[in-house]
Amino acid sequence: MQYSTEERVIQYIRKKIQAAKKIVAVLGIEMLVEGGGYDLDTNEETYRVEEEYGVSPEDILSTSFFNAKPERFYRFYKKEILGMHVRSTPAYDALLKLQQQGKLSAVVSQNFHGLPKDISIQNLIEPNGSMYVNHCPRCGKSFSIDYVINAAGIPQCDKCKVAVRPGIRLLGERGDTKLMTEVVNVYKEADVLLILGKNMYNDFFENEDLEHEQLKVLFSKEIFRCERKVDFTIRDEIQVILPIIVE
Repeated sequence: MQYSTEERVIQYIRKKIQAAKKIVAVLGIEMLVEGGGYDLDTNEETYRVEEEYGVSPEDILSTSFFNAKPERFYRFYKKEILGMHVRSTPAYDALLKLQQQGKLSAVVSQNFHGLPKDISIQNLIEPNGSMYVNHCPRCGKSFSIDYVINAAGIPQCDKCKVAVRPGIRLLGERGDTKLMTEVVNVYKEADVLLILGKNMYNDFFENEDLEHEQLKVLFSKEIFRCERKVDFTIRDEIQVILPIIVE
């Protein structure tokens, strides 16, 4: 398989992984795209969404839009988010291998879609929520993803008759404090932090109070601002290079 990462870099990261006791993987947009999804933050997708829905994806996926225009929100959400079917890739197999070796202490999913159905990770943290979790904002009753998909128009609570609230973190909302603290803690404890693609919230990976050496590796074809805070940036496809690094 063709890849551009230098062999010396692969060997260095591989040795660090072999010596590591705690590895944390952060799943970003590239993991979603390589599995058959798409990045709504690209110029092409933003233009397409604006043409079809009259507003940008960022505006639609906001609390204010959901509250003001739930019908338009759900028309977009059902097709563009819930209709995005993501499959497994060799990159997930590499993570499972790390888990089998007892090295993978946590996986942090920055995406709404979590993991492909055939992938079982023991410690999955979803700070931005999950499309599989839905509830009534009034009585708190839970609703399945199938209930939301199959509802005609706006999925409503069968008791309160109000719009069901998707369990994802809408733009403009604060993250769950408990989950954010958990994420920070697993970042701090990691010997190796594998940042597998960018994320929509532009989180930074700064751990200035670490008491141990930590290797941060960013896997992304795009250039973005957190790169100055990592040790290496890998430009190859994650599904190609990660299995090579993880023996």
